[in-house]
Amino acid sequence: MIHNDLREWLDMADKHGEVKHLSGADADLEMASIVELMAQRPEESKPVIIFDDIPGYQKGFRTLFGLFGSTWRLAKTLGLPENESSRMGLLNNWRSKVKNMSLIPPKFVKSGPILANVDEGDNVDLLKFPTPRHHELDGGRYFGTCHGVIQRDPDSGYVNIGTYRSQLVDRNHLALHILEAQHGGIIMNKKYFERGKSMPVVIAVGLDPTLWFASCHRSVPWGVSEYDFTGGIKGQAIEVIEGKYTALPIPAHAEIAVEGECRFDQLVDEGPFGEWHGYYGNLGLKPVPEPVVEVKAVYYRDNPILTCHPPTIPTYDLCNLMLALGNSNSVWTRLEACGIPGIKGVWCHSEVTGESLLMVVSIEQLYQGHSRDVGLVASTYPTVGRYTIVVEDDIDPSNLRDVIWVLTTRGKPDQAIQILNRCRTQNSDPTILMEEKQKYKVTPKPLFNSRVIIDACRPFEGKDEWYPINRMSAELQAKIANRWHKEIDNFWSK
Repeated sequence: MIHNDLREWLDMADKHGEVKHLSGADADLEMASIVELMAQRPEESKPVIIFDDIPGYQKGFRTLFGLFGSTWRLAKTLGLPENESSRMGLLNNWRSKVKNMSLIPPKFVKSGPILANVDEGDNVDLLKFPTPRHHELDGGRYFGTCHGVIQRDPDSGYVNIGTYRSQLVDRNHLALHILEAQHGGIIMNKKYFERGKSMPVVIAVGLDPTLWFASCHRSVPWGVSEYDFTGGIKGQAIEVIEGKYTALPIPAHAEIAVEGECRFDQLVDEGPFGEWHGYYGNLGLKPVPEPVVEVKAVYYRDNPILTCHPPTIPTYDLCNLMLALGNSNSVWTRLEACGIPGIKGVWCHSEVTGESLLMVVSIEQLYQGHSRDVGLVASTYPTVGRYTIVVEDDIDPSNLRDVIWVLTTRGKPDQAIQILNRCRTQNSDPTILMEEKQKYKVTPKPLFNSRVIIDACRPFEGKDEWYPINRMSAELQAKIANRWHKEIDNFWSK
């Protein structure tokens, strides 16, 4: 069954036992802290949490955290087989689907649930929504952390949707933070601001989860709208309404949408904000100047849901599995596009590092230098990639225990490690000293970092005579598990 919006998706997740409700939590730190404590639990699958009856806000106004905290919810969102719960199984199913997927552009409609309530002009009041402060050292509340920023390239008409954080400034202003290397940064800086023009913008919250996945998906190429990509995933067009003030396509089934203008001539202090790598990585606890969005209209459904994603230490972040899936597919696709054979698996360990600071590629070694070719190409993909490890096809790249095992047993350090200098990075990189960042007042900032490639494969010239591995055979493992599975399961039930 295909969902049409967030609410239908939540009904499906609820029937699967993956939605929890909590009443009475405060928007200031309390909600995000509850979610972080839940994320620290050892269970791999984490529920969606919906906060109701939030003190100080209108009854019925809700917040939601943890959209993609399970492989089942990702599979459901992407229309993949729901019985495949392993990471690599999920990735392989996604790769099979996206390779044969046709883009479907959005469908303009005259009305939709988003128009249930419309505030314009002096009636605009963003303070009515239960906007959280996520971390104790954050400089404010963040209206946009699990959302889509909608822009149009004025030259080509291409519509981009990206997740660029948005801080609440006052009743009708937001601060917009977009990194320079992202599509949205190119549109804002090159197509509007450098020409002395303000940028029409829509910030939509409570998106169809498939559309939010697309807005975070790094492999949607320049010129292809995330609306079209989402339509292709779902096999049906996303319904949109033309914005009154911007003419931008607004998701007709979103929970909340803010329409306005991002000013080229006005900056406001933004942050500090605890970021995806677990640090205040921009300028520490100093705010930075960012463009202001002047809000002209706010549209919202009855009993709206403000969707949230508070980034934290990556191992406690409930949406990093989504990033791992998207980034892994992007790296794998790029390797194949370069004509490199023998790629057996890719996994970006976003659940551990956030984004793509650590990625592992599994290969069948076919020629001398094969593993180094793979490492060099794979390492060029992420904006802030740090470590790329190449392993052989007997290793599941998503299993860090096995990766560390071969990393320490199959290669000599002086031969296995290669360091690349002057690679691109971004302003949130916590390894760049603040002194270096402060040389430049606003983005784009010419910052560089290094990257490491580690060849954890057996030496090509000796792999056929390599030492045997003392590992239980698949046949014996199946036999033991079949006979003793109840007793083994009981080990964990006490």
